[in-house]
Amino acid sequence: MEWTNDKESRRQYRTLALLGISKWIFLGLIVVIGILVAALTPDEDPLDCSAIKNRELVREVYVTDSIGNGFRLNYVTEKSVTKARYEEICSRPATRDSINKMAELAPQRFGDMLYTDIYDFADFAKCFDPADVQIHNIFVFGRQKKGLYFGENPRIKNWAKHYDPKTEQGILYIKDEDIYCNDSLRRKKYRYYKCYGMHQFADTDEHFSHFSEGERL
Repeated sequence: MEWTNDKESRRQYRTLALLGISKWIFLGLIVVIGILVAALTPDEDPLDCSAIKNRELVREVYVTDSIGNGFRLNYVTEKSVTKARYEEICSRPATRDSINKMAELAPQRFGDMLYTDIYDFADFAKCFDPADVQIHNIFVFGRQKKGLYFGENPRIKNWAKHYDPKTEQGILYIKDEDIYCNDSLRRKKYRYYKCYGMHQFADTDEHFSHFSEGERL
């Protein structure tokens, strides 16, 4: 009986000892992991050190043919950045030069741009994207080209008769998700600005009104 009690006591002692040691082993592992993470993590660039980060507009560009028809592009930072990083990106000569090159070559590539498809233009333009910058959206531009999106639509009663430059309602545009979608997965979506319901999207470039006078903003 005494031998059994002695054996049980030793077992309990070993258990308590292991529990005491394991606590220090666990704490030691946390310290070692923290040291390794600190040692292996590269130092953050001072330009990127801020909790406040946003996607910012880099530049608005108008690309037109000789009579003023074409597209308006808004370029933004590819991801959310600090104010300091945003200013650095905007100051890069490569940012300016890449966008200027696109704007210079596009009219040579497409010629008369009145009927140039917005997706064909987007595929060309994105080839010139500067580092850390991408196209946020593309709108049609020019009096004649915008005018293509105002005309009789038998599906809409009292269809919109004219373009309002204050709202730009009804003109064609596409977004970054359309521009940068994988080509093998892309289903072209033609968007009509500030239009609603079944008339806000189309599978083709439709040259008529997509809202009624009653829906005019």
